[in-house]
Amino acid sequence: MELRLNGHVLPISHLGPDYLILRNSAEHPPADAEIMLSIDGHESRWSVWLADGVSAERRRTRITAVPAANGSSGG
Repeated sequence: MELRLNGHVLPISHLGPDYLILRNSAEHPPADAEIMLSIDGHESRWSVWLADGVSAERRRTRITAVPAANGSSGG
């Protein structure tokens, strides 16, 4: 499991429905990010919003799912 955040790949040690715990502490302000999960060679990715950012002072990082764009070009 990995958190992909602004060009950085941060290993995830725990993942829950509304939180994650990074393997190593990090600091980053609130941002969009992507979670990558690989099980038996099958890879899943989904976008999340880090509403509180990532902080070395907090073990848990709150995540919120980002709805799919459904054909919009985004940007």
